[in-house]
Amino acid sequence: MYNRFFGFTERPFRLVPNPAFLYLSRMHEEVLAHLNYAAAYGDGFVEVTGEVGTGKTTLCRMFLENLDEKTEAAYIFNPKLDALQLLKAINDEFGIASDTDSVKALIDRLNTFLLDQKAKGRRVLLLIDEAQNLSPDVLEQLRLLSNLETTTSKLLQIILVGQPELGEMLETGALRQLNQRITLTCHLVPLTFTETRAYIRHRIHVASQNPGLEFTAGAYRSIFRYSGGVPRLINIACDRALLTAYTRNKHRITNPIVKRALRELNRKTTRTAKPMLLREKLTLGLLFLLVFLVLGVAADYILFSPVRKKAATPLVHHKIQERPAFSETETPPSPRTDPIEVDDSQPATADAPSQEQATTEGVATAAVEPPLSSVEAQLPPSTEPRSQEPELIQAITVADEMRSRAGALKAVLKAWNMKTDPRPLEVSDGDTYFRLAAHYNNMEIVQARGNLNLIRKLNLPAIVEFPHPDGSGIRYLAVTGMSDDEVQLSDGEIAYSVPTAVMETTWNGRVHILWKNHFNYTGVVPINSPGDVILSLKGHLKALGYPVGEMNATYDIVTRETIERIQAQHGLEVDGMVGPQTKIVIYNDDKTLEIPRLDNALNG
Repeated sequence: MYNRFFGFTERPFRLVPNPAFLYLSRMHEEVLAHLNYAAAYGDGFVEVTGEVGTGKTTLCRMFLENLDEKTEAAYIFNPKLDALQLLKAINDEFGIASDTDSVKALIDRLNTFLLDQKAKGRRVLLLIDEAQNLSPDVLEQLRLLSNLETTTSKLLQIILVGQPELGEMLETGALRQLNQRITLTCHLVPLTFTETRAYIRHRIHVASQNPGLEFTAGAYRSIFRYSGGVPRLINIACDRALLTAYTRNKHRITNPIVKRALRELNRKTTRTAKPMLLREKLTLGLLFLLVFLVLGVAADYILFSPVRKKAATPLVHHKIQERPAFSETETPPSPRTDPIEVDDSQPATADAPSQEQATTEGVATAAVEPPLSSVEAQLPPSTEPRSQEPELIQAITVADEMRSRAGALKAVLKAWNMKTDPRPLEVSDGDTYFRLAAHYNNMEIVQARGNLNLIRKLNLPAIVEFPHPDGSGIRYLAVTGMSDDEVQLSDGEIAYSVPTAVMETTWNGRVHILWKNHFNYTGVVPINSPGDVILSLKGHLKALGYPVGEMNATYDIVTRETIERIQAQHGLEVDGMVGPQTKIVIYNDDKTLEIPRLDNALNG
């Protein structure tokens, strides 16, 4: 269709669960990590839920495709079966004979197969997609299958994937025995605005022979409003937008193009709604006209009635109270208008508001604003100037975006006693710039959105983002020290002391933290880390005075409980897995390491 026009090898937004196009958001990564952990170490059931179109099936296919050779898996994607049909389907998937209608015979054959796989050192798992369609009888049969076990371990790991109704079913009293056996529960949520933009870019990059197709900021915003961050709806909107641009011979996807595409998608709904909308308008118009006429007649009677003139009754004038004048710091109200379709000519960035945004945001009114929807609340915030500390305003406005991020990186590297002349990187995207900078300096990076508590927990120099007061994008400063009531910032040359209250109301929440993986703890322990990493971690924890299990490559319960205790002490999510943030706090506990801790900087 439009592949040759845009230089695609295939359509990037097809509605098929192709793992090659899977974009791993933070939530998708978390669910995938839980699935990998369950496949390697899990007992009992795993429950994964998510709304329609959030990418459950694509995630399942990627998970299955990346299983190692020691894992045997069965995938059931059409679970509208009775108990007997399900058993036959499971046996068929595992290559076991299913030519009988005897439930006992089918289970016996399956048990023999599982014992044989156990003897060979192989794991066996069963993944059922669209599990919300399972009947209570079939779910009970699955519970009975989970009883296939030896004296030391389960023979079959069962993963249920479905819509939120699955969770509601499992919470009923009839299925309480099954619900008690669920050891891991994950829920997929729609993408945020930032993730939606990255999702679109990712799929275009995968499908492009010559990457260069560009969506503008307004286009991203309209797609996010339409889709609410649901990947399937994003695909539908983007596919139609590309088709619309193709028919208009445009290689740049602007907001008007997207809006035209969305109108075409909603054409059927709009057509059926027009007659009703017209009748409503006519009825409302006639009602206003009638009220106007009645009020006019009443006013004429009251003001000019001869009877009232003869009675010489004084006419009382009710003075309309005028709104007081606005101070210099107050913005006079302006009426809200419908967004004007404009062809946004500036390239889309994560920071600069679109022209459409400028026409609809930052308008002060006398009326109380309605609460934002969950979708609107995730759109890039208005960059209207706020009351800020003069010193902080100076720090934000003194340099352009490119110079400010280089200066912030310089300040962080200096805090680590590393080369303070960062390699120049001609990269427009800030996230990519800092990831490459970490790589070039043999460091790793945590990029997140949070508050000052996140920085305080990790206790390392951090690069934070501030919207420029005039709306010209983002400026970067480095956090080089922190106390309860003060934050020390640096632009690479000048240090600024800012009250924490001012910092919290000015900073946009984005943070980039470069850190050193001193002992090279690769992967996430124990999901995808090799045995020598687990052994090294145990030795490190023991040297720090923490209890661990036997000194071997097994991630045992004692070590896991120690990690959970460390996570709780530092205010991290307690999941027992050693990811980047947990590694950082473990390194921070090791006083033999030279680490520029924030709580020491202001006292040093």
